[in-house]
Amino acid sequence: MNKWTSSKIVNVAFSFLLALLITAYVLSTKPSYSGSNNNQYTSLLPEKKATITSPLTVQFNSSDYVIVGAPSSVSVTLQGSSALVTAAQSHNEIQAVADLRGLGVGQHTVNVALTGVSSSLTATASPQTVTVTLAEKDSAKKDVQVQYDDSKIASGYQVTNTTVDPKTVTITGPKENVDAVDHVGADVALNKSTKSNVTQSTKLTAYDKNGDAVQVTLSQQTAQVSMTISSSGLSSSSSSSSSSSQSSTSGSSSTTKKVSLVGQASAGSTDNFHISFSPSSVTIAGSSDTLSSIDSLPVSLDLSNITSKVTKTVSLTKPSGVDSLSDQSVQVTISPKS
Repeated sequence: MNKWTSSKIVNVAFSFLLALLITAYVLSTKPSYSGSNNNQYTSLLPEKKATITSPLTVQFNSSDYVIVGAPSSVSVTLQGSSALVTAAQSHNEIQAVADLRGLGVGQHTVNVALTGVSSSLTATASPQTVTVTLAEKDSAKKDVQVQYDDSKIASGYQVTNTTVDPKTVTITGPKENVDAVDHVGADVALNKSTKSNVTQSTKLTAYDKNGDAVQVTLSQQTAQVSMTISSSGLSSSSSSSSSSSQSSTSGSSSTTKKVSLVGQASAGSTDNFHISFSPSSVTIAGSSDTLSSIDSLPVSLDLSNITSKVTKTVSLTKPSGVDSLSDQSVQVTISPKS
């Protein structure tokens, strides 16, 4: 009897233990919908992977520095539910940020941070770091010079006057670049064999003394240029008849005269500089009455911010009553007096 009872107790205990194991197994395999296991549930949704382009914002002290070499955008790889990835592609509110605040002059490599990304998505920037140079910020005012291809002017015609608005612009950029700028050119695009006057909105470009473009920021991107183009026949005939015009009693015949160039400061003082022109003189054409009162041709020069020897091209302004100039622009060399 005792043996049977002992066997029964053992069977019951074994059955109870087996039931516990079965229950534990069933509970472990049953899906859970609690808040802590939402990822298990959402992992059952269709997933998608895509790459978008996001603009890069560089944060820095813009009052003292300028940035050089920063990319304008980065690639961002998104991975997650198909609906969320598609929504991110459609709205593209993701921003890439490179933070250089608190850093000084020099080259820096910083991480790219992403903002505007859904917490349910995985986002990776490429590149994950960017190398950016902070340069000392500088600015200066520069004259705007009208530039054009002489070969596009029709045979027998010449440019007798040019005007540009604005006459000066402010350039901003790394100090090294700003110092390298000789002038800002308003590059006029002319048609072949141009005979008539030209009025044109023209792109502005900063150039060094060798005529190469310099990377700086301009206060204005374009200028309004007007060019007066006239037949040069009058100048030819006037030179051939100059002897007869000198003997004329009327004093109103057209003639020519060579006059020297004289620097005239629009800013600063000519007393502080040595100034020379190449060529040093030009030939003007007009009535003898007008030319008799002109002994030199003033050339407006901005002498502010000049601390070392510079050579640049300046446009000449035709005096009132003068029909034409032999040169529309000349080179001027300016050297501070020691």
